[in-house]
Amino acid sequence: MWADRRGGAGPTPEEIERWQRRTSAPDNELPGAAGVLLLLGHTDDAAVAVTQVEGFSTGWRFTLAVRLRRPRPGPHLHMLLSRRAHLGLEIPVQDRLLLGLEYPDGRRASTLRDEPMGRPDDGAELVFRQQSGSGDDRSHDQSYWVSPLPPPGPVTFVLAWPSAGLPETRTGVDGAAIRAAAGQARELWAPQPPEEHLEPPAPARPADGWFAEES
Repeated sequence: MWADRRGGAGPTPEEIERWQRRTSAPDNELPGAAGVLLLLGHTDDAAVAVTQVEGFSTGWRFTLAVRLRRPRPGPHLHMLLSRRAHLGLEIPVQDRLLLGLEYPDGRRASTLRDEPMGRPDDGAELVFRQQSGSGDDRSHDQSYWVSPLPPPGPVTFVLAWPSAGLPETRTGVDGAAIRAAAGQARELWAPQPPEEHLEPPAPARPADGWFAEES
């Protein structure tokens, strides 16, 4: 949103607040639960499902649950879900677990595309952001944040994990269930302004010697 300001002024507090509300769940709300469980893919040795769908006033969050009968050789399970490359580690695309979302109006996003930072954002583009995750080499739960809330119609999850025997599949959920959950979200207090991050003071220098003269 402001990454293209080379050498210019930093973001204003209003820009920071607007971007934070686009890319993460509001910290002044408790979410409503949609009660959704979607099995996106299943073999004798692997399963991928969507659980814990929660709605907020500005978007929604879900957990991708990945289960394996036995550990897979190669990179750790969480690396196969990561949207970013790992330094010194090349993961073939057929080994990666690819996840995408499509709204009924055609907007789409996936784990192969970063969220729209670095350019102006009018709040309409689909933000799909990986958040916290935990697990081991046979089980991993990864949460994702999506904004804005979906329009009426089906929200489609697209999954592909070829090396696990899961070809590209599409699974839909009624966007009304997500919007209904958002309608149950409870605001605890008014949104708080972002904290101003001040530059720390320079460390004290010795009274004499090389470090005293360093510029």
